[in-house]
Amino acid sequence: MVRRYFFFFFLTYFLSGQVETDKPLFPCGHSLSSARWLEAESSLTENQEKIDVTYYRIDFEIDISEEEIDGSVLAVGWIGMDQPDSIELDFSDEMTVDSVKFYNELHSFSHESNLLKIPAPETTINEGYEFSIEVFYHGTPFPTGFGSFNFDTHANIDHIWTLSEPYGARDWWPCKDDPSDKADSVDINITVPEAQIVVSNGLLMEETDLGDGRKRYHWEERYPICTYLVSVTTYPYSVWHDEYISMNGDTLPLDYYVYPDHYDDVYNNYLLTNDMMAVFAQRFGEYPFMGEKYGHVEFGRGGGMEHQTITSLGGHSEWLIAHELGHQWWGNLVTCASFHHIWLNEGFARYSESIWEETHNGIEAYKDYWESHAYYGPGTIYVENPGTAGEIFNGNLSYNKAGWVVHMLRGVLGDSVFFSALKSYAYNDSLAYGAVTTEDFQAVCEDVSGLDLDAFFSQWIYGERYPKYAVSWEKLDSDELIVTIDQTQNWQYFTMPIQLRVILPDDTLDFTVENSGVAQEYNLGLIGSSSFNVVLDPDDWILKEVAYLDNGYEFPGPTKITLYPAYPNPFNGGTIISFFMPETVGQTPARVQVYDLNGRLTETLWSGKSMIGTNRFRWLAHGRTSGIYFVKLDAGGKQFTQKVQYIK
Repeated sequence: MVRRYFFFFFLTYFLSGQVETDKPLFPCGHSLSSARWLEAESSLTENQEKIDVTYYRIDFEIDISEEEIDGSVLAVGWIGMDQPDSIELDFSDEMTVDSVKFYNELHSFSHESNLLKIPAPETTINEGYEFSIEVFYHGTPFPTGFGSFNFDTHANIDHIWTLSEPYGARDWWPCKDDPSDKADSVDINITVPEAQIVVSNGLLMEETDLGDGRKRYHWEERYPICTYLVSVTTYPYSVWHDEYISMNGDTLPLDYYVYPDHYDDVYNNYLLTNDMMAVFAQRFGEYPFMGEKYGHVEFGRGGGMEHQTITSLGGHSEWLIAHELGHQWWGNLVTCASFHHIWLNEGFARYSESIWEETHNGIEAYKDYWESHAYYGPGTIYVENPGTAGEIFNGNLSYNKAGWVVHMLRGVLGDSVFFSALKSYAYNDSLAYGAVTTEDFQAVCEDVSGLDLDAFFSQWIYGERYPKYAVSWEKLDSDELIVTIDQTQNWQYFTMPIQLRVILPDDTLDFTVENSGVAQEYNLGLIGSSSFNVVLDPDDWILKEVAYLDNGYEFPGPTKITLYPAYPNPFNGGTIISFFMPETVGQTPARVQVYDLNGRLTETLWSGKSMIGTNRFRWLAHGRTSGIYFVKLDAGGKQFTQKVQYIK
């Protein structure tokens, strides 16, 4: 079946170089199984499954000289009709529990294997009941993962910072440390030496000078929040403020806490946050924490961490800033229910980077972005064994390929449906400010689009690798063009809509075909010209490899050396340059060069022996001035020239 279109190609029925990033990227070192539709496995104990924590009050003093914290955590929650044997909180054995109160009364407890157990009341209340537990503790947190809790310095000045993802909150405060259970609200009260400024989630409610060289800061977070997103950072920062005006006119404070010696370095890029927020609000829906703030706080680790309402930054590239801001929607508003589904956080945040690129540099720059982040290796983006940070935050899978999946979904759905689906996903009544799975996201996409996306999600989330396409064609005596697409990979077949572009001397024709297996033929109808080229997925909406085959057909293509029209032209970012070398000429030295309007050589795209058939190159014009350029092909003792126009 073939459908012919002359507009955005994926608006059709669906059949069934590394940039600075937020956390260290771990390469894929081994192939995981291709098992599909695996059930998310909880990290919770059986007793933890029976409780819901709704509120935390964190209250402690930091003793910088002794590198200790001393304080308490109040946890309030709900027990349903299924009574637990004990109320259990995750808490590192490195810390000392001094006492526990249950409803303000001292209560027995045990603390071992990084689990704090408080025996539940002997009387079972079938209707369920609230519980209130306060844990008093002290000690020196032992950093795990990416650092969890750190006594650090910057410029020889004391500096405290936290980064608790994935399982590090338990290193410094007792909690139900799992992304599936968000607290409705958190109060964070931190006492420090008076020279320190404490930065945390939500709004600063009170800063109290205790009069003895100490200050107490009270931060209040009133949006639902995961434990790993709770943050405490201290330093004598330089502070400045900006404002974001929402789409409906509301004002949001933008607060920036910067090392004084970094102020000039970070200022300009930090100011981009305002524009980024406007872009993301338009594409994703309004910033989800408009009642509080957004901002950046510098910390002592490279990269960044998307703490709710206050991103911790160890760099200042605009891509890092865009990534972390994107997380406020993808990771904070909707949060992966388990780290099996981390792609819903990191892949979407990576995709946010590309949206920023597209907005400011055009669709070709967007495509170039994804070309530079392609991953062709093994492994599923569903994390089968999320036991460590290295397994969860695989740079190739959880970031790059996961971002590619979002990009491909845009191609499948088309822009209008795709961005509507993102907004519906983010602000779905049952998902917003909650914990989500891949199946939740799929259900929203299917509901908005009306499509069955089982094949797409099964093959790209739970399957491995990518398709390899072999393309060949013949022109019949009737002038009908027959294109054959074969999938040549040896792992699985992919079901995808594919655009085929027929490039004629003075025109281009676009077709969308539905492909799902080996050696499928498509009749594209009458093609009057004898000079043409066929390009599979010319706009690069599919993660793939393509081989163009001409042998074995009566009409292999042009009978002479042909320089095809560049596409797109005019262009922004990059354009495809291709030429055809017929079998009668054979392999021969060829050179493709670009000259400016004054005849000066700008770039050599290719110099070497050409292959028989179609030779394709992408010219990336980033850094060039706008204007007219000439592409010249030297091959077979002849010269061919065409004009292209670059528009910034």
